[in-house]
Amino acid sequence: MIAEVINLSKKMNDREIIKDLSFSVETGHTFAILGPNGAGKTTTVRLLTGLLSPTNGTIKLFNEPLTQKNSASLRNRIGVQNDGNLYESLTLVENLNIWGKFYGLSTNDRKRRIKELLNVFELTDRSKSKLGTFSKGMKQKAALARAMLHKPELLILDEPTSGLDPVTSDNLTDHLREMVKNDGASIIICTHQLQGLEELADDIGIIQDGCFKTSGPVQDLLKEEWPYFEFDIKATPIEKTISTSKTFGKAEQIHNNDQPYVRVRLNQADDITLLIRQLILADIKVYSVAEVQHTIKELYFNKIGELQS
Repeated sequence: MIAEVINLSKKMNDREIIKDLSFSVETGHTFAILGPNGAGKTTTVRLLTGLLSPTNGTIKLFNEPLTQKNSASLRNRIGVQNDGNLYESLTLVENLNIWGKFYGLSTNDRKRRIKELLNVFELTDRSKSKLGTFSKGMKQKAALARAMLHKPELLILDEPTSGLDPVTSDNLTDHLREMVKNDGASIIICTHQLQGLEELADDIGIIQDGCFKTSGPVQDLLKEEWPYFEFDIKATPIEKTISTSKTFGKAEQIHNNDQPYVRVRLNQADDITLLIRQLILADIKVYSVAEVQHTIKELYFNKIGELQS
């Protein structure tokens, strides 16, 4: 286990920011902590890196309890996105070289990794520019490159795509997947950016008011929320499609700007074959059939909506 958090709590100014939080991160897995602003994500990161001490509970990193005495040595095995570690009077390459030396990278490894990361974040043409001249988004890229430079065993990211353009966000996601697959890295990512997270996260925890409302493997949580199979069927006549589909499960008409379609809910995925056969026998013209793939974004808003209702 790369990280384990047990019954973690943190009070600040008599306010409980984190409440009895527990989760674990397996080696080579990505754990995403999802929640709105002020939910406790950044405080959790500061606790994980030893910058804050918990009021109650324990944190284990690399099977070793995190304490004030060992936090500095354990941080050498972690990459943390933190723009406070950037030196604005130095160029981007000078910044990355300094941190590469701190992490004990050889000259050749530093050159290779810096080149790779400049390409990932499309910063090659600004490599000799001083950080003080960078925009907020470019400083975000530099902070991410610094955190990822030494290919840490554990990478902790806090809103990593904030300020990034869509192309760079996609490049970052691709590179993170490569780090997990090829280097066995583990990642904890705190974010409220939910689009496409299925491509990266193995496990998630949805946090609100300092505690998890749900957590676990992504596929398990999606199956728990939608314990059935849904298919969208475009066919005519649509009224007859609905009535025929209802003999197999729940069916309703969905309206959109293109063409209305029927969404049918089935207990068994194989039932869709029997349903399509029945539609054709009923002289219904079937144009397309697509299985509905529910997303982390849908799950998130379902859970947050339940809490606010």
